[in-house]
Amino acid sequence: MNVAVCLHAPAHADDTGLVEGDAQALAHAVALAGQGREVTAVMPGTSREAAPLRRALAAGVDRALRVAADDLNGADLHTVGQVLSIVLRRAGADLIVVGMRTDGDGLGSAGAVIARHLGARFVPGVEEILAGGGSTVEVAARGGGLRRRLRVRLPAVLAVSTAPATPPAARVPAAGAPEIEVLSLSDPEATVVRRRTELLGRHEAASRGVATVSSAAELIAALARR
Repeated sequence: MNVAVCLHAPAHADDTGLVEGDAQALAHAVALAGQGREVTAVMPGTSREAAPLRRALAAGVDRALRVAADDLNGADLHTVGQVLSIVLRRAGADLIVVGMRTDGDGLGSAGAVIARHLGARFVPGVEEILAGGGSTVEVAARGGGLRRRLRVRLPAVLAVSTAPATPPAARVPAAGAPEIEVLSLSDPEATVVRRRTELLGRHEAASRGVATVSSAAELIAALARR
């Protein structure tokens, strides 16, 4: 089982803390580490916003991936979720943990978007995660005033609402303290093509080259050109 936790860039570049909800998600993910399970922290952002990933490495994740994409600045929830799903698929993650409070509505909407693009199951309101056997994981989730224990088939995205009852002890990954890896998606044309084709499980090269236009008329002509 490969576990991934999705983090958010801080509101200010000099902020060294975690966005509300990310700390709970990170604690759940790290608690699943070990016994052949790799934990990866994933976050879109700039090099100046990498503090949450450094916190994740200090907490004991095995890998930290920073997604560098110019077109993610100010992007909506669905675009960010689509890009993260591509990165998570590349990382081989089959259990993704997100915080329910990080998207403002407290419903784990970011996790739902990621699950949709991955074709994965989505469970909100998770309070406890127990490592399952084989291709499943057991969780305790609260919804509608009831607390249910569920066995969820992987791949799955879990939106956690609370931190683990017993916080995991910090650990150093077996390979030593790793560096933050950077995955660049800064080429707009290549990024768009990857989003469309990788979600379908196949790859293709960019269909158009790069063109420079200096007027609205030239832009319309370039967009209409096949």
